[in-house]
Amino acid sequence: MLARLGAELRRARLQRELTLIGLGELTGYSWQHLGNVERGQVVPAENVVLACERALSAGGRLISLLPGVIREQAAHRHAREAARHQAPHSPSDDIDWSRLAAAATRPSAVAPDMVAELEAITDRQRRLYHELTSAQMSVPVEAHLGLLTTLLGNISSTPLRHRIASAAGEAAGFAAWIWHDLDDPHKSAFYYRTAQQLLHDAGNPALSSYISGYQALVCDAGGLAAEAAQHAQQALDTAPKATSHLTRSWLSALAAGTLAAADQRDESLALLRQAQEHFDAAHGREEWMYKFDRTALADYRGQCHLRIGQATNAIAAFAEGLSALPATCERRGAQLTIGLAEAHLIAGQLDQATDAAQRSLKVFAARGSVSGLRRVRRFRDLLREGGHYREADQMDQHVRALQGLQ
Repeated sequence: MLARLGAELRRARLQRELTLIGLGELTGYSWQHLGNVERGQVVPAENVVLACERALSAGGRLISLLPGVIREQAAHRHAREAARHQAPHSPSDDIDWSRLAAAATRPSAVAPDMVAELEAITDRQRRLYHELTSAQMSVPVEAHLGLLTTLLGNISSTPLRHRIASAAGEAAGFAAWIWHDLDDPHKSAFYYRTAQQLLHDAGNPALSSYISGYQALVCDAGGLAAEAAQHAQQALDTAPKATSHLTRSWLSALAAGTLAAADQRDESLALLRQAQEHFDAAHGREEWMYKFDRTALADYRGQCHLRIGQATNAIAAFAEGLSALPATCERRGAQLTIGLAEAHLIAGQLDQATDAAQRSLKVFAARGSVSGLRRVRRFRDLLREGGHYREADQMDQHVRALQGLQ
């Protein structure tokens, strides 16, 4: 993996027609060190890889390889440690010291208080997701998942084991979403399978339903309408009877979107009404891992209206969501804004459409959301298909301008 990272760094640098010296000037690291990284002679720090990622606009290709490098180096260290333990025995005077050193490598006991701290980490990481790029989040999220799965092998208590497995399943689902955002469907699918297996072992149908819902979103974004509807229905069917109104509101809105994509207009609108009823019944009192609020429901409502050709209703829904959105929720704001752009385009309001698309593009680029950028690019393609070549070219110029700022 280290050699592969080096080769990918060299390939990305040559694509940008940069010398090592030029890359060093852009990143602030010496060209000699970067050359050693390219040759696979040194393990780069995360900051070095992130700097190269930004300088070369590598689209997550470099940072996505770093977890594999870390695991590879850890395996090498473990192999060296094992070989050292198999060396000839120490003198008798050092036996007690050797035993003490060996004991220090044994897993720590896992206490309930420790589990509570581990459970809180994913929630904190989810909050950071709104402040950092997906590429920056991938490494700590995968590292947290690795810690949780390692601890699973050392727990005999069934209640604690179920809690750790649930936390690991949640972390795996978060990793899957991040890799979806980085446009890597294979890694995303792998982590979703991992999440469902962990949650099956944990006996946590509520969280499993939540993960199925996100699988529906990923399939929907990839144009896999049948698979999206299947996952959405599974999420509804597997949700426990005690599932809160707020969660059921999200599940109903999610299913409504998949039915709208399948051109099932009446069924979609019925589920939207059901989602609104559940949301109103929650009275804003419920707390949930996913901040499903009025702005999120407005986004789903706008998407449904957009898919069934009700542009005016879609514009009203997206505008309502944006008006109630906190300033810190930039990613969701960009999602609402690109939806608004598509609705304005269908309504023939070209200036409003392109202005909204450019605003969403800026946020998606800053947050490293490849899936978001793909959606804006699809909007650009719709401009061309509609004969709006000048506006499509302006979108491309905006992209080039953003690249110059990075």
